[in-house]
Amino acid sequence: MSIHDIIKRAIEQYGHETKELEFLPENRYNRNIFPTTGQYDWFSGQVLYCLTRSLKPSKILEISMASGYSTMFMAMAVKRNERGKIDSFELDPRVEKAAANLFKKCGVDKFIQSYVGDARRKSSGMPSDYTIYFLDSLHTEDFARWFIDTHVMRAERTDALFHIHDIMPLHARVRRWNMPPFDGNEFEEKPKQSWFEKIKKKAGGLVYPPHNSKDRRIPIRIYPPERPGTLHTFDGNCTTEAIWGSKLASLMKKEDQIFLHDIANDYPQLTPRKYDHAAVGRTNSANLPMEWNETWWCEVEALKTAYRQSNEIEEETKK
Repeated sequence: MSIHDIIKRAIEQYGHETKELEFLPENRYNRNIFPTTGQYDWFSGQVLYCLTRSLKPSKILEISMASGYSTMFMAMAVKRNERGKIDSFELDPRVEKAAANLFKKCGVDKFIQSYVGDARRKSSGMPSDYTIYFLDSLHTEDFARWFIDTHVMRAERTDALFHIHDIMPLHARVRRWNMPPFDGNEFEEKPKQSWFEKIKKKAGGLVYPPHNSKDRRIPIRIYPPERPGTLHTFDGNCTTEAIWGSKLASLMKKEDQIFLHDIANDYPQLTPRKYDHAAVGRTNSANLPMEWNETWWCEVEALKTAYRQSNEIEEETKK
């Protein structure tokens, strides 16, 4: 069964239950509940819930938990399944504490084992029989490679699925923060800057915080307006993780992977656009608020094959 069919079946089986989850998007920016607010969209959350309900995993591995927003979609499903455990890692003890309070309040705490600290050290001894591998962390190629090397390549289950957030298909056309997407040049020192330019540069660093110095020099391709009345766009990928992940996707068969950006509008029963108005910094080419649905799912066995192939290509290129 293709990943497309797996998701379709899961939505058909359990999509009607997702109305009970709307307290999550309605409180996404409530810092009393979620000190770290993210952009995990409503449709991605519903798919995550439905897949967890349908697959009925005994084990899920999540990196990183943050204050528990996306974790809650899985945890609510595990609770309904009445079986399963989520091993979740978070670097910041402050937000992990907030997540723990939320889990207890919602009655899902017994289904979650949280670990505080750097996952690269804390998760080395974890098992290899997870059904879902959930990655939403540093968004660098190096970290994604570590996660795949350490956990995914060891996966024992042939039916396991891999998830990565903040990645979009290369044909996507979106905008960020009501302006053309940055191309990295904003982060380079410029001689003889005026006070206004200095303030603008500093503000840009707050709006687009780079994950490391390497991410500051990512070439972002900006596309001209596709039709009259629309604006410049880009494909939404502005981290080394997303750009590298797109390369992996290009090595896979279409039936083994799926970008939720491409199918969000195929499931109107899930009201995928209900919270577009609440999207912060995300717009479409008409500059209207839009949840980008920036989630990629694929089959673990297909990922293993693509990862090995990618490494072989890189080795050949070096020769």
